[in-house]
Amino acid sequence: MGKNFYHLKKVIVMLLLITCFSCIADEIKDCRYSNDDVLIFNEVMDKILPINNLPMSELMIETAYVLLGTPYVAGTLEIEPEMLTINMRETDCILFVEMCLALSLTAKDEKPIFENYCNKIRDLRYFKGKVKGYPSRLHYTSSWIAQAEKSKILKDISAEIGGTKLYQTFSFMSSHFELYKQLKENPLLVSEIKKTEIRLNKDEYYYIPKSNIVSIKNKINSGDIICFNSSVEGLDIAHVGLALWKNGELTFIHASYTEKKVVINKIPLVEYTNGIKSHNGLRILRVL
Repeated sequence: MGKNFYHLKKVIVMLLLITCFSCIADEIKDCRYSNDDVLIFNEVMDKILPINNLPMSELMIETAYVLLGTPYVAGTLEIEPEMLTINMRETDCILFVEMCLALSLTAKDEKPIFENYCNKIRDLRYFKGKVKGYPSRLHYTSSWIAQAEKSKILKDISAEIGGTKLYQTFSFMSSHFELYKQLKENPLLVSEIKKTEIRLNKDEYYYIPKSNIVSIKNKINSGDIICFNSSVEGLDIAHVGLALWKNGELTFIHASYTEKKVVINKIPLVEYTNGIKSHNGLRILRVL
């Protein structure tokens, strides 16, 4: 009976994927993507739909495993005009985590189709899920976190696992607008970014300082989102990844700038964090 059940489940998964492909035959409005992105989406769903009853943290890790080896490429969203851009062929650190989260959420949907996946990415990436030009994108990771918290998708658990108050300010984008093509070419957008920074400056933040990571690491679970705090003035997060306990050691899966692809980090989390001068600690997010 167990074998028959397995084959039945596999047939159901294949039918869902066929339905998924047929549902996106027509172009999704106001969304930039390629046929390859659709194919990759279907391949990932083929792997994770049979296990979509797993808790979100475990499903996130299984999804991350499927995406191992995805090339690291920065700036894939910097295409004009501003539009929801889906790129599953390449990724950077935050887009990798965002992709794992949206894919896992989609796998738990009644209709795990590509269009719904795109909608989840839009809801995560843009202010209130609305694409209204470059400033509507959640450029600061703290904005991304705050919106996902309000949507009951995740929770910042830094304070409850032993974190201390973080005196974080936001000013990097407006102070260094020349580093951003859209802001450099349209200075009027800088004032919109400044409004976001002012709003973020009013919130409270907690983090785990480098010196405290050893003492709290056992409170971090596989599948938690790890945000590496930046020591650069006015900038909040320098890097993100997914926590992973492997062979009794805490490490993480991430889109690595140095290895130019998605990898399981070879260096344990504590050692890695202590060795990076531009990181002053961690914020830990738990997917609900």
